[in-house]
Amino acid sequence: MITEYKKFTEPASAELETARTIQEGLLPKPRHFQRLFNDSFVLDIPLNIISGDFYWIGAKNDLSYAVIGDCTGHGTAAALLSVLAINLFEYTIMNKGLKKTYKILQEVDKRFIESFKNIEEENFDNPWIDLSIVCIDKKKSKLYFSSANHKLIHISKQAEMQVIKGNKYPIGGWQMEQNRTFDPQIIDYQPGDIIFMGSDGFQDQFGGPKFKKYKLKRLNNLLQSNFNLPFNQLKTLLEFEFNAWKGDNFQVDDVCLMGIKL
Repeated sequence: MITEYKKFTEPASAELETARTIQEGLLPKPRHFQRLFNDSFVLDIPLNIISGDFYWIGAKNDLSYAVIGDCTGHGTAAALLSVLAINLFEYTIMNKGLKKTYKILQEVDKRFIESFKNIEEENFDNPWIDLSIVCIDKKKSKLYFSSANHKLIHISKQAEMQVIKGNKYPIGGWQMEQNRTFDPQIIDYQPGDIIFMGSDGFQDQFGGPKFKKYKLKRLNNLLQSNFNLPFNQLKTLLEFEFNAWKGDNFQVDDVCLMGIKL
């Protein structure tokens, strides 16, 4: 019986490992982050072998961009959506040349929806993505932020924390608005300030002594208390904290958290 089980599961696992390799090939490498930002890190803990969380970075016209997103569901379906999203940002920013974060999200939203408009299956549920995008203008020391159902954490060198909210609807999904728009947020920053963006997998994890969600407030406090750590140490601390909170409980979602020193 065990032999029969392995016969079916091993090829599937091998295919998922191959898919993960392909997915990782689309994600930016550490050297790409080093070219764009003073310092940065990404904590990426997939629920399964492949992830529905993704991140993308790019630079054009002396502006640096970073995106982090959380696609509907988990596993293969969510991972395929992440590939679509990465390609849409690559096209919208690098090829089409849109600069403003809110216009970029409008274009990505429009093209994401168009990708599924010919599907007529009765039980098809429109997929969606929660995500954040920042544009960093180093010459002006300005940060431009827009988001679909995400928040941005900005911590100044003086340890003052600001939680910046975006729009309360995703990319894609069931649109009730006739013309969906995304708001621009402009933040003046000082070199050395830090921003954090992430999916909700960390704060939604159940665990601890009373089997409760970790929650965003606890995560924000952890980030604010330790933002002065070198990023390699901060990443290690976050990974340890997540695993300690989770303990022997099952992981509930993909986890992706990005930190950037401005």
